[in-house]
Amino acid sequence: MKRPLVLDSYARESRRGDKRRLSVTGQHASNEQRIRDLGATLGERLDDQGKSAWNPEVHRKDWHRLIARHASGESDGVVIFDLERFLRQVKDAVRIVDLAKLGFKVFDSDMEFDLTTTSGRDAFYKQAIAAETYSSRLSEKVSRGNRQRAINGEGKRGRYRAFGFEDDGTTVRESERPHIREVDQMIRVKGQTWKEAVEYLTRNGIYSTAIRHTKECTEIKELLTAYQLRRYDCACTGAPWTENGLQGAMKSPRMAGYSRLGKELVGRLPGEPILDPVNHQELLMLISSRRGRPPTQVFLCTGKVPMRCWNCSTVLTQRRSSHGLTYPGRDEVKRTYLCDKTAGGCGKTIADRYVLDGHVRDAVIEELSSSESAEELRRQREQRQQERTPYEKEIVRLTRIRDHWDKQLNEGAEDMTIDRHTFLVSDLNSKIKAQRAKLDEIGEVLAAPPEIESRESVLRKWESAGPKGQRAMFIRAFEERPFYVVPGSSLDTDVLDRMRPDPRQIP
Repeated sequence: MKRPLVLDSYARESRRGDKRRLSVTGQHASNEQRIRDLGATLGERLDDQGKSAWNPEVHRKDWHRLIARHASGESDGVVIFDLERFLRQVKDAVRIVDLAKLGFKVFDSDMEFDLTTTSGRDAFYKQAIAAETYSSRLSEKVSRGNRQRAINGEGKRGRYRAFGFEDDGTTVRESERPHIREVDQMIRVKGQTWKEAVEYLTRNGIYSTAIRHTKECTEIKELLTAYQLRRYDCACTGAPWTENGLQGAMKSPRMAGYSRLGKELVGRLPGEPILDPVNHQELLMLISSRRGRPPTQVFLCTGKVPMRCWNCSTVLTQRRSSHGLTYPGRDEVKRTYLCDKTAGGCGKTIADRYVLDGHVRDAVIEELSSSESAEELRRQREQRQQERTPYEKEIVRLTRIRDHWDKQLNEGAEDMTIDRHTFLVSDLNSKIKAQRAKLDEIGEVLAAPPEIESRESVLRKWESAGPKGQRAMFIRAFEERPFYVVPGSSLDTDVLDRMRPDPRQIP
């Protein structure tokens, strides 16, 4: 007896409320009725809710799951509500036709696509081309409409309500305006922390607009039309703001009354902005200046110093003992140098921190206290200065021209408009940037020609220099001749045998 077909049900809704007014739940119900009418068995319910079938950058997880199930023999085909729900790219249609050669069957709500015949494949391709063309035109229309609405001063609606605004993304929610202004004052004027700003909002019952609705609320919204959704209100509330979430909300150009398209500011929202535009710019400047992680401890052989992994020529990083082991006689946790995997290295262990630091110290003192080294450094200084001179002269020339245009603009010269000034100066700035990049490649020049020093003098300087000063001495001594260390155990005390003048030759 022949077993019944096993058919998967596939549904997709790129945005809530399509033209057929059928949700993912409704599409599955229709598909399952079709499966019963065909005398087949339901395999899996697969859906990509909120996923575009036209945008190639969107990954439709369940669509790929559908393909994999047939390739493995778990299903015989798929039932879809209509073709547009299934694919909107010709390349997807080609993939489905290839599967049809292996017995893959495609049914929609009222017909079967016979992809084993030339006429069937031709009709399938034509519908895929029509779907992709429609999507491309729709995308162009939406882009033009979004730009025009932004120019007209309409705020774009997102997944969640914008903080300080009603659901339309344009009208200010007056109940939140004073609290947003107070947060601005706390951060920009009073110098308080974002944590204190979050606590202030929480005390006043102002929560994040990223509301996670209950299951019951979500099911109700699933059955509503787009018009009903605009009028729907529920009792679900957001969680307290996070510091990063509040920062992101306060950085929005809407706060200063701007409407935008992507990163471009193209219009102004109606009415009085929540924050004064100049104050908002000052707030953005303050937030930007606080970016980045707190400074980390400096180590002699990590980062941009003349020390590399012999195996892959990558810089080193460090790691503290995961067991909390300390050095004998010191209240300090052991640390190990290793090849920096985040910089593309092999990540292998190099040596114990103090063992490698000791060899570097001895080498630096020996190098900087020798007459040959002093002469070599003098030669390097002169050569580097010669390499830098033409670029430095060009920067001076370009800066002089730029200063002239600035003066013309400031004095109100008749033919010097802001647009003309921007156009001229942008070219100069790009050229100045290129010249400075060349100088960075060449490197800095020593402030003065090095003098021959005794070993004792160099040792005293080393011991009093501190971590940053010792790194500077290391770079000064061996910048042109880095060390390469063969990876090995951190327990190896004779690292000197693993130090090489050249890296491993990798074919």
